[in-house]
Amino acid sequence: MHFLVQTKPYADEAIESYLLRLARGNSYDCYSELADILWQWLAEQDHELEGALPLELSKVDVYHARQASSFRIRALKLVAQLSDVSAGDILALAWRRSNFKFGNLAAVSRNELTIPLELLRTDNIPVCIECLSESSYIPFYWHLKPYKACHKHKTKLAIRCGECHNLIDYRASEAFLECGCVCKLTNSEQLNDADFKIAIALASSNSQKIVGLISWFAKAKQLDVSDADFNRTFVDYFSTWPDGFTAELDLLTNNARLKQLNPFNKTKFNSVYGNMIRDGQIAATSNRKNKVLDEIINYFVELVDSNPKAKHPNIADLLLCTFDAAVLLNTTTEQVYRLHQEGFLNCAYPQKKHEQLRADSHVFYLRQVIELQQAFAAEKPQTKKQFIAPW
Repeated sequence: MHFLVQTKPYADEAIESYLLRLARGNSYDCYSELADILWQWLAEQDHELEGALPLELSKVDVYHARQASSFRIRALKLVAQLSDVSAGDILALAWRRSNFKFGNLAAVSRNELTIPLELLRTDNIPVCIECLSESSYIPFYWHLKPYKACHKHKTKLAIRCGECHNLIDYRASEAFLECGCVCKLTNSEQLNDADFKIAIALASSNSQKIVGLISWFAKAKQLDVSDADFNRTFVDYFSTWPDGFTAELDLLTNNARLKQLNPFNKTKFNSVYGNMIRDGQIAATSNRKNKVLDEIINYFVELVDSNPKAKHPNIADLLLCTFDAAVLLNTTTEQVYRLHQEGFLNCAYPQKKHEQLRADSHVFYLRQVIELQQAFAAEKPQTKKQFIAPW
């Protein structure tokens, strides 16, 4: 079995777009009709592949498959064979789950781009009418929530149908220039400069530098990336980086001094600064650079320097939990335990014999962790440090 029309993928095309064009090019009425035939053919070739390719276009990407992702990969390779296309060219269109983590956020990868999974659109895919008039396919970056304007035509992406006002989603309508109500799509919204700047960044080869920052900013400010004003707020905030961030930290520091109830050497870091360190991990890039954590460390280096150890505890003597200490030291919690056992880090409270410190135990002094962090040179590329050799 081979397709009569050999549809070639575009390098920046979404996998759903390619399969829809493949179905159309071979005269199938819809993707599900093609998928039904492929379902039967795949089962005949390999019984394990029955159901590996879903009938619903919006569920076809590899990251949706979870435990069955290996079967989905195998199925797409066979589709590539039928299309007379390199399997690598087809798989390059798919988002696949990644071992990399943006803090506690799951990640997906496409070629060399790794992003937080939460940045992928699920309910709708807006489109650029001018792009579709020139080339009838959907680029992958239209699937990204922060991408709201076309970087090629400097126009706002069309989000809703002008007639029925429903959200546009080519995966549901199975048409690039028509809504599910069969009306032609039009674009009437006005472009704002921030959306254009973000679009250029996301479509560039340096997009990995911004995706983590976007998720971090949304979490830190409790904003929705899909909101119309999100990109403008994001661009404004980072246009003066790190001034606004430093001012926020200063405010928290001053409030802690004004509202102090317990000695600072018995006060948890999180009660003053919240989950700032833990959440800061979200801003990482796939090569482990992190401008937010860098600024957090810079701030607390200055805080420790300006608040030297004295007879009475001060703000630099706050208690860090094991996990946050590991983040600041760019190492693992196991290494933090070893640093404590070897005498590099003092524990604020006496430990029972054989007691294992928990990751959320606030027992390490901010001052000592920062001073230890400064004692070791930064590594390039940034990898997890091993301060003490394994047993």
